[in-house]
Amino acid sequence: MNKAELFEFLDSWNQEDKAKDGYKPINSYQLHAYFIGIGFYLKWYLSKNDFIAIAKELDYDLEAGQGDKILFTYGDQNVELELQPQE
Repeated sequence: MNKAELFEFLDSWNQEDKAKDGYKPINSYQLHAYFIGIGFYLKWYLSKNDFIAIAKELDYDLEAGQGDKILFTYGDQNVELELQPQE
C-alpha cells in the first residue's frame, strides 16, 4: 500500500465522486458502522517495511507518535495504520 492507493480507496469509501454542491451520500457500510458506535476506524495492519514507507509518504513523525500506529482523519473518516504484530 502506498499513499496514492490509500487515498484512492478512502475517496471511494467516502464517495467523493458522488459529491454535489458540497454534499455527498453516506456509504451504507459507514452508516452501519456508525450505528454501532461513532468511534469507527478503518484499520490496516502493515509489514514493517510498508509501515515505514507510508509513514514517510505521509510525513508522519514516528518518533513523536506511538511508533507502531498512525492515526489520522481523511475527510470524515478515521483511519488507523498499525505495524503488523509479530507472530
